[in-house]
Amino acid sequence: MNHWIVIFEDAPEMIAVRERLFADHVAYLTAQPDIFVDGTSLSTEEGADPTGGMWIVKAANKDNIVRLIKGDPMYQSGHRSYKIFATGKTLYVS
Repeated sequence: MNHWIVIFEDAPEMIAVRERLFADHVAYLTAQPDIFVDGTSLSTEEGADPTGGMWIVKAANKDNIVRLIKGDPMYQSGHRSYKIFATGKTLYVS
């Protein structure tokens, strides 16, 4: 399985959706330990409202990632788009 990066861009309406669905979103992702590795919200300025997010996932192919995304309550709100990126070499620094 390869690691992939998913970058989400949120519509402005997503701020209210985040507040309402955050617990369901976290419960959904933590129930997917075989594919979901880590994630975070993203914003254009430190301390600003999120304008997107990022996931690190491990999957054999994009179809598995798309299924994960489409099952996420935050994505189902219709206020979020995504791009999937394959990773190259990994650099581990200790």
